[in-house]
Amino acid sequence: MALCGLLLCACAPQGVRLSDSERANLDRQPAIYVLHYQSPAPVILAGGKNPPPTAAEVRKHAGADPAALVAQSFSRLLAKKEKLDNLHVDPRHLPLPVATDTRVFRDKFRNGLVLELWVQEWNFSPLPADTKTYLMTLNLRSRLARVDSGQVLWSTGSCSVGGNTAGNRDMRLTRSELTGGTRLRKLLATARDECARQLLRDLDNRGADSKP
Repeated sequence: MALCGLLLCACAPQGVRLSDSERANLDRQPAIYVLHYQSPAPVILAGGKNPPPTAAEVRKHAGADPAALVAQSFSRLLAKKEKLDNLHVDPRHLPLPVATDTRVFRDKFRNGLVLELWVQEWNFSPLPADTKTYLMTLNLRSRLARVDSGQVLWSTGSCSVGGNTAGNRDMRLTRSELTGGTRLRKLLATARDECARQLLRDLDNRGADSKP
């Protein structure tokens, strides 16, 4: 039995790309529900003699859930690119873990498509040469599936900001900025927009669909 159509794409890292026919049908769907899962607490790695702030302190100062930010930004880009007026962004978060079977949404939505987004990694690591400066890393995943059958139409959606990616200098902030000032929120806004662009590029990739 081919489980990857209903399960997360761990069994098929290459995932499923959105076909041209499904792309053409996006505007014909009764609705595309955009959902995000609550992001896990950020991981703040220790560096130097002084302990880092707690995850709760950083999360409180961030003010917004990264997955929610990306869901809103990605929806705007997708609506503009594909000329869609059937996207419905739910501001409420879903509890973790991520659903392994997308048919769990049938009772709530009945038909249409569901577009899910969730954060896989959110951390802050001190630089080896300057332990008072932290580098933010944000990795996020997304998938699109039918509500009624649970068929996954797109599961290669991923974005990676910070870490070892190009331009990571923009993702740096000082220890004090983790819990004060506007730097952290600006970084999240930058990560939000970059993640949304990466997801849209992946969705628009016309490569041959991968087989589980």
